[in-house]
Amino acid sequence: MRRRRVVAGTLLALFAVALAALAFWIADMRSEQRDQLLARHGTLAAVARAETHRTPEGYLDETLTLTADTGLSVDMRVRRPAAETGRKLPVLLLLGGHRTGRDAVALAGAPDGLVYAAIDYPYEGSQRLRGGWQILRAIPGIQQAFLDTPPALSLALDWLLAQPWADPARTELVGVSLGVPFAATAGALDERFRRIWLIHGAGDNHAWLEHNLREDFPVDWQRAVMTEVLYTLIYAETFRTARWVRAIPPRPAVIIAAREDERLPPAALEPLPAVAAREPAVDLLWTEGLHIDPDRPQVIRQLLDLVLVRVRRDPPPARPAARP
Repeated sequence: MRRRRVVAGTLLALFAVALAALAFWIADMRSEQRDQLLARHGTLAAVARAETHRTPEGYLDETLTLTADTGLSVDMRVRRPAAETGRKLPVLLLLGGHRTGRDAVALAGAPDGLVYAAIDYPYEGSQRLRGGWQILRAIPGIQQAFLDTPPALSLALDWLLAQPWADPARTELVGVSLGVPFAATAGALDERFRRIWLIHGAGDNHAWLEHNLREDFPVDWQRAVMTEVLYTLIYAETFRTARWVRAIPPRPAVIIAAREDERLPPAALEPLPAVAAREPAVDLLWTEGLHIDPDRPQVIRQLLDLVLVRVRRDPPPARPAARP
């Protein structure tokens, strides 16, 4: 019996190593994916407005669908002051958790003197996946959604910068939680984003994935194997946050981490403080408390205040960055 366990353990270890090698091989192939991501962005071809209304507080709330000539489509929600003052306003484009999506603008609250915009992930599958079989069946849709998210952010920025109220010199991208690796990627690829904010997100996607599979796979060896499988299949190495953050300077990036973050183990965060220590243009800010969540309004308010202080204090650059 003991010999069987040793053989089984050895085979599983070899399987995990093979998958890890495959992951790095895919990552090497995906190193050429920069051009593919930019090509998927394409050109804005159609805008469909689903709803526009004025809130009781005097803000305009607009929901729309953007479609590129490549077939890429993204749903976006925009909240801005209703009064037309003729002033150009700073724009904060938000990418939150997969269940928050475009409704992040509602969590952000009143857009005093600026514009909030947020997109849904371009994913049409089930949001609630339990167990290995459900997860594996959803992989093709997840793969496409992950590859489409960075160009979807650039497509949203196309529309925003075409509006008369948007200041092209003060466009900021805010990635939160799951949105962090995609915001880092889009921020590195699209130099029109003046600054990139990465809030409560992982720098090591492998450690983050393993941590978040504990509930579905409580047995260590099963979780280890499933981590390697999913890490490979969802192109997690392609969206390695730390690598993309290093490509953002000389434009500024700000990393915000929570000291008691229950959804982000230290190993998952570890690469980001190391990048901040080496890159003068990358700041690291620490907050007290737990991970951001729609049910934690005090955490949301604390984080938003950190962002808004800099947005309102910093002078705009002399000229907007060129379109990629």
